[in-house]
Amino acid sequence: MSIRTRVACVAVKDGHIVLMEKLIPSYFNYNQLTPPGGGLELHETLEEACIREMDEETGLRIHCPILKGVVSYINYSNNDHAVTFFFVTDEVHGELITKEPEKHIPRWVEIETLADNKLVPCYYKEFIKIMLDENSGMLNARLEWNKKDSDKNFIWSVSLK
Repeated sequence: MSIRTRVACVAVKDGHIVLMEKLIPSYFNYNQLTPPGGGLELHETLEEACIREMDEETGLRIHCPILKGVVSYINYSNNDHAVTFFFVTDEVHGELITKEPEKHIPRWVEIETLADNKLVPCYYKEFIKIMLDENSGMLNARLEWNKKDSDKNFIWSVSLK
């Protein structure tokens, strides 16, 4: 088993953030809205990956992403483990473009309505709330599913450092 390194970004512009509507049924968050992101490429820094992924998935150009959290995604059924570094930026330029319509569609979501948005998983609502709070510490969270010794199929936890 290897652990994959990933990045995700919460891009803020005019009281909205960009979230991706996931369209592939095998995705963990199928038909839900999640922050854009993806895997690191060889010799790429976390910040470079964040900037590249935002452009590849949304067409937006971002600058000065700030590291605000780390989330571990652990799927016990297939020994999959990914660690995602979450960034936030309000330096967002360009127009939102659907570049991979077979995979996901980017959407502007009003920050004020995020808590009531049924398409955003509760854990992402909490993660985003923490990361956008200038007074909170660094987000440290984990999502686990298909754990054999658990009475729940899916659990998540969050702490601040």
